[in-house]
Amino acid sequence: MRAMNDWEIVETFGTDEEASLVAGYLEAEGIPAAVESLLFHQEPVNFGTLGEVRVRVRAEDLERARQLLEAREENLAEPGPIDEDAPAEP
Repeated sequence: MRAMNDWEIVETFGTDEEASLVAGYLEAEGIPAAVESLLFHQEPVNFGTLGEVRVRVRAEDLERARQLLEAREENLAEPGPIDEDAPAEP
C-alpha cells in the first residue's frame, strides 16, 4: 500500500468493487489512485465508518480527479443517442 500522508479522499463507496472501478478509471486517466477499505467483514451489516471504502488520490490530483468523476457521472446519467438504423437486440 502506498503511503497516504499526502493523499486525499476523492470519493467514498459502500463496496470494494465500486471503489476499485473508480480507482481504475482514475488510473486510466493518468491519476494514481488507492483504495482504502474500512469494511468490517466480521458482521453481516456495515455500520458507521466501518462500512466505508475510500478512493484516495494525491493532494495535487484531487481537483482534477473530482472533475473527472463529476463528468463521468454526468455522462452516465445522460442517455445516448438512439440509432434508428441499428438492428434490434435479440
